[in-house]
Amino acid sequence: MIISQLKQCAGAMALVAIVAGQHVSAQEPLPAKAYTSLPNMQSVKMSPNAQQIGYITHSEGRKVLILENTDGGERIMVPPVDAADILTFYWATDDRVLVAYELAGSFAGSANQTHTATRLIAVNRDGTSPDWIVRNHEYTRVGSRVGKEEYPPSQYQHHIVDLLRDDPEHVLLSLDADHDGAYEVRKMNIYDGSYSIYRDDQRGIQFWWADHTGDVRFGAGYVAGKSDYVSTLKGPDDKWISLRNAEWAKTYEVEGFTEASDVIFVSGPSQYGTNGLYKLNLNSGQVVETIFEHKQVDVGGVLDHPETGKPAGYYYTVDTPMLVYFDATLKKVQGAIDKALPNTHNLIIGKAKGAHTYLIDASSPSDPGVYYWLDFKSKAMNVLGSYMPDVTPASSSPITSVSVPMRDGTYIPAYLTRPKGQEDATGLPTVVLVHGGPQARDTASWDWWSQFLASRGYAVLQPNFRGSTGYGKAFEEAGELQWGGLMQDDVTDATRWAIESGIADSKNICIIGASYGGYAALMGVIKEQGLYTCAASINGVTDLPRLKASDKYGVIGGRAWIKTMGLKGRSDSDVSPYHRAKEISAPVLLMSSKDDTRIDYDMSEDLNKKLVGLGKESTYVLMDDGGHQMDTAASRLTVLTALEKFLAKHIGS
Repeated sequence: MIISQLKQCAGAMALVAIVAGQHVSAQEPLPAKAYTSLPNMQSVKMSPNAQQIGYITHSEGRKVLILENTDGGERIMVPPVDAADILTFYWATDDRVLVAYELAGSFAGSANQTHTATRLIAVNRDGTSPDWIVRNHEYTRVGSRVGKEEYPPSQYQHHIVDLLRDDPEHVLLSLDADHDGAYEVRKMNIYDGSYSIYRDDQRGIQFWWADHTGDVRFGAGYVAGKSDYVSTLKGPDDKWISLRNAEWAKTYEVEGFTEASDVIFVSGPSQYGTNGLYKLNLNSGQVVETIFEHKQVDVGGVLDHPETGKPAGYYYTVDTPMLVYFDATLKKVQGAIDKALPNTHNLIIGKAKGAHTYLIDASSPSDPGVYYWLDFKSKAMNVLGSYMPDVTPASSSPITSVSVPMRDGTYIPAYLTRPKGQEDATGLPTVVLVHGGPQARDTASWDWWSQFLASRGYAVLQPNFRGSTGYGKAFEEAGELQWGGLMQDDVTDATRWAIESGIADSKNICIIGASYGGYAALMGVIKEQGLYTCAASINGVTDLPRLKASDKYGVIGGRAWIKTMGLKGRSDSDVSPYHRAKEISAPVLLMSSKDDTRIDYDMSEDLNKKLVGLGKESTYVLMDDGGHQMDTAASRLTVLTALEKFLAKHIGS
């Protein structure tokens, strides 16, 4: 009975999508604004009693939080605050909501650098009594020095360790109140801001995790000013141990807690070389159960129960995320949803306390996403809203997974998006779109970059070069100290494959990327003379020595990860676009955000000046906002508008 009911709901949704998409045709692509507007509905969360929902949307180009009843009544808006934008939010109780804001600026100990910071407020469901939670800047240190001192506000205030569902007045919040790079955990009152220290800070720990009971049991991070990684775990005897001293921790990483105090979930090398998921006994230090292993990809992590927080399953991604529940009820619900919505990836993102009411996020490579409200008991499922209603499956281009041969015989995974209606076309003008990170990966999930470019007539190739995550430790570590080396060669080989396969027009290929991808785009037109017709770098790394110096002294953990940057056996300037500007062999588009806290915007500005001075064709666009991720509608529209013009000029479809 429930399957047929769900199928009826899914059919109704399909009809809505068809009607909404009837105006779309191959001759009339959606305007750029459709791809760059902030999501109409994202981060949807239900209140514990399931009578209310909250979600982030946009108003006048900025993120706002909407709180409303499930029937749309009693709707209120929580706005951004001055230069601070809403980052995320949490239902602390049915009547009190925590809202995290993000801003850029200079903070204690970093007067000469711009960094991201967060602030946390609590507000009543009806919009009354908004107040900053972390407003007492006195900090009582426990240990060798006892007493109260005045400190500026903690830089990051959104690290909620546990919402303490059984304690309606408190949450566990992690803060670096004395700015020493070590975070304590406070039991924080969400009404008056008072607190007690739940777990004192520990040198090198920036992140804490709690189990489903709210007990803080794991911490990890880096020692400030050093490259030392530190992790600590509360064992079955309630004693904290440094994992530096645990033999098993040299092979496995903590992924979560089971209901048994002496058994934890860990990830580590499988028989296939990928990372699997296992249960490990803390007393013996031995794996006692294999949960998941896959020949191609790593486990993504443990899934927590959306109501209780208990471990309930795991997930992994081959092309799109796959969920596997070992909780019997969630497994049954997930199975029913997947049968009713067979063409989407369906994620249970919320459950009512004590009731079979669920919040579902359904998306696919051709659909940004639709939110559903499911009452499993009454067999009814309703549509709450769409992630980006102007974009529908009817307007999206098909994406396929491809395996690409490299010069050394290795095959790397990649994704190819061809313009809608041109699935079998050859000799297409092509964009090689390189992901950032580089410790990241592309998937087949809906992507506003590739979909926009395909809508303009370009084939889009997204290679997961070695150094990308998700394909095993050896695959990822192969990219260490290979900036401008193996990682770049993999992108080059993927480009040549697209040409040899007949997909790409060899005379009309542009390489594009953001962050590390911007670096790879610029190195592409340095190392591979004549392969690319043009290159575009958005918030890209243009000056490697400068970035490494900034990370070394300005970011906790920076001394560790800069050890993987650069090219083994070569100086950093040898693989730095700014230092090799004379070799840039094609027209370049450089874009940067003035409020980018990851890469200084003037890195791109300086490279542009140098290229212009060398008589090279370079265009520079400065965005006022958007940050490193370009998370404002204005910055995204600026990027796509500039790209459309640049590509039309150089490789026009």
